[in-house]
Amino acid sequence: MEGRIYVSNNKKIREKILKENYNLVDVGHLGQHRMLELLKKMYWWPGLKEDVKKYIQRCFKCQQNKVQHQRKAGELHPLEIPQGPWQEISIDIIGPLPKSNGMDAIVVIVDQFTKMIRLKATTTNISLERIAKIYRDNIWKLHGVPKKILSDREPQFTLKFIKEFTKALGTK
Repeated sequence: MEGRIYVSNNKKIREKILKENYNLVDVGHLGQHRMLELLKKMYWWPGLKEDVKKYIQRCFKCQQNKVQHQRKAGELHPLEIPQGPWQEISIDIIGPLPKSNGMDAIVVIVDQFTKMIRLKATTTNISLERIAKIYRDNIWKLHGVPKKILSDREPQFTLKFIKEFTKALGTK
């Protein structure tokens, strides 16, 4: 607790702290565990963990994006087959790899219908803006905008990717 601010038993103050540290512009909806870790760096009060849990449970977006951990071990959940090519894609980054021409990673974009793969050499510290430009220059011009994007990154990745993609297109 040393170096942290003790917050008194004042609901309004605690609620304000929760609200101000919740939907951060640069990271979006944090989720229960990440928000708790963030708050614990600066604040402490009895029941902080429970207050964060209740706050997150009131957020529709967080509940919608919540990762379900209740699956049985070894249980497979196949993806639905898309209606046509390039309607559903997956995006991933493979790396770090041994450096070649200054690149140490690969952006992998896969069409879930045809299983066609597009690869683009990059670096492990690639920005979402750069991924969006790779998509614009190598996929969008040929296949358009997908209806669904799959990624093993946090749920906010897709939303941030779409924002960067529309910015790369010059859309407002």
